[in-house]
Order: sequence, then structure tokens, then C-alpha cells
Amino acid sequence: MNIQQREQFNVIVQKIEKYARQNPSYYKLRVFLLAILGYAYITFVFLLMCGGIWTLRNFIVSTQLDYLVKRIDYVIIILIIGIIRLFWVKFQRPKGLELYRQQVPDLFAIIDEIREILKAPRIHHILLTYEQNAGVLQIPRLGFLGWQKNYLLLGLPLLQSLSVEQFRSTIAHELGHLSGNHSRFSGWVYRVRRTWYQLASTGDFFLFKYFFQWYEPYFNAYSFALARAQEYEADRRSVEICGIETSAEELINIYIHNSFLHEVFWKNIYDKAIHSSEAPNGTITKLLQALRTDIKTHDAVKWLGLACSDITNNDDTHPCLSERLEAMGYLINSNNTNKLPKYIEETAAEYFFDETLFSFAAYLDEQWKREIASYWQKMHVRLLYQQQNLTALEAKAYKYTLTPEQAWKRGVLTEKFQSQEPAIKIFSSLLAADPNHAKANYDLGRILLQNYDGKGIDYLNKAIDLDPELVIPSCEILYGFYMRCSQPEQANKYLLLRQQYQPSFKLFQLERQHINHIGKFIPHDLSPVEVQQITEHLSNYSSVGKAYLVIKRTKIFPDKPLYLLGIIRYFVRGTGADYQPDAELIEQINSEINLRSQVHVIIFNQTNMKLYGAVTRVRDACILQYK
Repeated sequence: MNIQQREQFNVIVQKIEKYARQNPSYYKLRVFLLAILGYAYITFVFLLMCGGIWTLRNFIVSTQLDYLVKRIDYVIIILIIGIIRLFWVKFQRPKGLELYRQQVPDLFAIIDEIREILKAPRIHHILLTYEQNAGVLQIPRLGFLGWQKNYLLLGLPLLQSLSVEQFRSTIAHELGHLSGNHSRFSGWVYRVRRTWYQLASTGDFFLFKYFFQWYEPYFNAYSFALARAQEYEADRRSVEICGIETSAEELINIYIHNSFLHEVFWKNIYDKAIHSSEAPNGTITKLLQALRTDIKTHDAVKWLGLACSDITNNDDTHPCLSERLEAMGYLINSNNTNKLPKYIEETAAEYFFDETLFSFAAYLDEQWKREIASYWQKMHVRLLYQQQNLTALEAKAYKYTLTPEQAWKRGVLTEKFQSQEPAIKIFSSLLAADPNHAKANYDLGRILLQNYDGKGIDYLNKAIDLDPELVIPSCEILYGFYMRCSQPEQANKYLLLRQQYQPSFKLFQLERQHINHIGKFIPHDLSPVEVQQITEHLSNYSSVGKAYLVIKRTKIFPDKPLYLLGIIRYFVRGTGADYQPDAELIEQINSEINLRSQVHVIIFNQTNMKLYGAVTRVRDACILQYK
């Protein structure tokens, strides 16, 4: 979804939410009719095709050609079977380790208990995954006709993050989506939304593909208010069964442990890609151990405060943490450390799985390693290219004076592949020559505060003033630092500033993810020296025939240029199997370009000729051309 689609989506959602509050009954009727439209279209297409076949049969019979008439019924049967297969959309079974009642009877007992209370349908399969998540997935056996097979997906890391009572709250929330106690209509819409989404994502039949690519986003937006209300409803089911405090602490623990995994654990794991092209063994096992021992209290306080300052948006039907807690009747202050959940003596994973816990983890270790293999290989290649770039920059620094962007990139890569101490010297030297280099201010301030040096405060404040892209990450660091120094008033100033920037920052990120020919492109503003640096790098690639450089005009933070570097490749005779794939070439070029702002590298080919036309029409766009 690009920024224009997101803005249209937000407008529809805001309009419908207002209408739903004013006319809840009519709103539900409209959602029902819109949902039925999907089924009506499928029925119409089916009848239309059957009618076409029947017309063909009558025509052949009218010709009175004995050879065809005798065989027409067999042909019709074959055609009808083919049509039915077109309509028989197969939904992929979720992945995971299947759990059985005899293995974990206590787990099944809790699920049975909550299912009975909520009058939820039977759970046919319980799968253990390596995700920090839980969810219910319904796969229709008969495609559009329904007859759901229900899967309960349980992330082993999630069970390791919660107590048994908190885990009961998770199950109550997930089964609350299917509950028969309250709004059956909301539960039906919940299933229909998933069905249409899967069909829009996987349907290949052209009569379905184009209709559902239009219909599914519109239905998703129109039913969004109902889906969000369903999240609150599921939370209420959780509170009714487990109580306010348990349900609230379950949510808080999930947010804190998610933050730990994202900001600490997975970052450390992925940094190891420089050393090997294969993912490490035992990763999920190490994750389970880290969840028990590696989360520091001051980090948990910081992550909870940041989570409580997040605002609800339309990226997800889930409301933000603070609104969910408020709806539960649980009041929390982001600087009140007493609201952190108590240490869990025995996690749900330890309670249910006992001695089999690490055998389950070993299975998920292998599954994670298989599924991450391709991505890990790409990370390995990317890091190797970055390391090569650092070597080249260091060699150049001995002979010449680096440009500010080269010096900044050298500092970033030095910290990444060596240590923080030499990186501090590089950033300090750069700022002595160019005090207004925003990213150097940010990186130096970040490193200093990580080492509890208060001098970093001024650098981060300057980064905030210089670059809107750095406001949110700078505020998060400053908030955490002041909270650790027991200065909540100062900390909350940055929390408020972060909150104010969140909506525009999300749009900023979204706008730069999607580049197509519809965008407005203007001439680049780089100096001849910077352009020469790019062309020198590109000249090292024998397959690069032409290169074009432009700026994509943006609405959010327009002072932050987004450069598009478009490349036309030539096939070089003799390379054969050694010919570098497009994705790998893009990765290598990205690692070698040292500019202050974002550069999007793209290879022009038959799939993006409209974009090629839009770029080449820009004045002075061509910066490299081999004869």
C-alpha cells in the first residue's frame, strides 16, 4: 500500500467509524451486504461459466454432427470439473510442530476449559511455532463454502514470556474472536476478512484476481471499525475469565518481551551473519534462555513507557497498548516502575512442557534455520560488501580527505565491524569540521549515552533540530537515558515529542517504500564531486551500461531528498554462470554509495519501462553512459 492508497484508506476508515458510532445497526447491515457481494460475485461467475458451457452444448447438439453429439456430454463433464477446480481455492496449512493431547494434557485442559466458557468452536490442530505470537487461523475445507478447520498457533517464545495465568488470558483473547457468547456477526466478519484477504493474495484466476484486488481493500477498510471493536470484545472476554490485572500484565509482558527480541536478541543474532553464510544452530533454544535472564529492569521500564506513548493507527486493527489497558480498567503511568509485572517464577512453557521444552525448542531451531537460510545468505553478502566498503574508505582516508558523507559512513561501519572507541574519534573529527552533520550528531550522541556519558544529550538534541527523520530514534534514546537517571519529567518531554512525530514519520517511511512511474521526479542536487564518486563506483561493474540519477519528489519531509539511481545492464560475454544477479548487484551498489540521504537503486527491465520513461525524461538524469 503506497501513501496515496494509505491516505484513501484512512479517509474511508474515519468516515465509516463516525457513521458506525451514529448508526451502529445500519453500519452492520452495510458490512453484511458488502460481505455478501463477494459471495455473489463468485456465484455470478460460476453461473456465467456454466451457462456458457450449456450454450455451447446446445449449439453442438443443434449441428446434429453424430461424432460430436455422442461425445458432448463427456466433454461437458470435463469442462465442469475444470470450472469447479478453478473455484476450489486451496488455503495453505500453517507451519509448526503439532502438539497432541497425550503430550501436553494440561495445555489442552486449559484450552478446553476456556473454549467451553466462551462456547467457541472446536480447535482441530494446535501448532507450536518459533514466533513471539499466538493466533487462531481458520482454513475452509470447502473453499468459499466454508466448513472451517481451526488452527491454534502458539509461539514458544510467547509461552516463555508469560505465566500460566497470563497465558490463559492470551487463549481467552484468541478464542474470543470465535466466541459464540456474544457477537456471532463480528466473528463471521472476522472470518470473511481473512478469507477475502487470502483470496486477494493467492487467487490466480483472472476473473477473481482483479475483482478481489479492488474488493478486498475496500471491504477491509469498510469493516475496519467492526474488526477493531472485535479486538476490544476479545479483550473483554479475557478480563471476564482471567481478571483485569492478569489480562493487563499479559499485554505488558508481551510488549516488553517483543521489544527485547527486536532491539537486543535478534540484532545480536543477525550481526553474526558476517562470520558465516549459514545461520547459527540452537537459536530458538538461546532465545528461550535469553527471555529468562537477559532483560534488564531499566530497559523494561523504557520499553513500557514507549509502548504506552504509542498512538492507535490504521496499520493494524489492534488498538495501542494504552487504549487497550484503559478499556480494561487498568491505569498505568509510563514512569511508574511499580506497574512492571512481577518476575515469573515458572513460565507457561516450563509448566506445560517441563522436560520436553528443549526437545521442542530443538525442533524449532531446525525449522527456523531452514526458513531463514535464504535471508541469512543475503545478509551475509550484504555485510561482506559493507566490510569491503570500510576497507576501501580506510585506504582512501590514508591518502585523501574524505567527504563528510564518506567520513560518516566510515564511522558507522567502524562501529559495526570494529568497536565504538575508534568510531567516536571519527564522528568527533567529522563534527569538528562539519558541526551540522545531523547523522554524525545522532550517532555520536547515541554512543555516548550508551556509555552513560551525558555529553551525548547535546548531540542528540542537535540531531533532532537538524533532521526530522532522527526525531523519533533520538527521543527514544533520550527518554531511556533520563528514565534511568530517575528524571521522569525530562524523559516525558521527549516521550511527548516522539508521540507528536509518530503519524508523519509513519507516512514518511511508507512514502519511500514504493516508487513507480506515477511519482514526480526532478533533477538531482548533488555536487559534481558526489556524482563523480558514484560514477567511479559504477565504472567498476562491467555489466552497468547506463545510469540515471534523479530525486523523487515527496510530500512528507520534502527537505529529505529521496534519490533514485536507475541502471541499465549489459550482458557481458564470457561471464556465463558468474553473471551477477540483479538483487546482488543492487545490494553491492547500495553498500558502496556514501550519501547523506536515502538512495533507492533499481535495475531497469521490461517490468518497469514506464518508470524508465519517467526517469529518462528528467533533465540531466543520465550520469553514466558507455558506448
